[in-house]
Amino acid sequence: MKLLMDMHTHTTYSRNGHGKNTIEEMVNQARKIGLKGLVISDHGRSHPFYGVRKTDFAKMRQEIDALNRRYDDIEIYLSVEANITGRGFIDIEEEELKYCDWISCGYHYGFIPKNIKSFFDFLLPNFLAMLLPFLRPLVRGSNTQCYVDVMEHYPIAMITHPGDKIAIDIEPIAKKAAEKNVILEINPSHGHLSVENIKKAMKYPVCFAVNSDAHSIDRLAKVTGAKEMMAAAGLPNERVINTCPFVEEMK
Repeated sequence: MKLLMDMHTHTTYSRNGHGKNTIEEMVNQARKIGLKGLVISDHGRSHPFYGVRKTDFAKMRQEIDALNRRYDDIEIYLSVEANITGRGFIDIEEEELKYCDWISCGYHYGFIPKNIKSFFDFLLPNFLAMLLPFLRPLVRGSNTQCYVDVMEHYPIAMITHPGDKIAIDIEPIAKKAAEKNVILEINPSHGHLSVENIKKAMKYPVCFAVNSDAHSIDRLAKVTGAKEMMAAAGLPNERVINTCPFVEEMK
């Protein structure tokens, strides 16, 4: 599968070595392999190990603007992969809204919860469900509503790897995503959306994107397994916005 736009990538602004390359190195690699668009989406600020520092968003904006002026063969966008930090909360504030072109969000381990209540009614139940799988059905409904509330209250453009690390029901999420024009990501590096959930989400007029989640230049636009997942789910190319109809046919 060939992408012409990778909408989920990380750089050295994802701290502590989580991202391996600078923005400029990722852009140069994207141009080298023929991408026409690149989205830089480092981790949201509440991640204690990898999150972007509050003061770095202005620096990232300046770097990306300079690169967009320098190159006319690629469009570079600034995003952030915000963390869900509680029931209906994500870690975006004034800086993200001011400097980012759009906002993505997903569930990750290790986030700092929004408040004490979020610790007890969101982080702790999901941590216990990770250790004790029989608890997952008990948190599935509240997790699902959390995603729905996030899309209702924040200007979300894409949900990253939905269904990874946290129990959800994809159909209410896909329904709300279609209503709010939110993209659902197919992320083969995480195996999500799963084939089963792609099938369920397809019942609603929601758009999808296939992304690499690259943390280094060697992984950029590498989406091995995504084409097979799409085929198994019966997902047509036309519903994947970063392949077609907006870019050339997959190969």
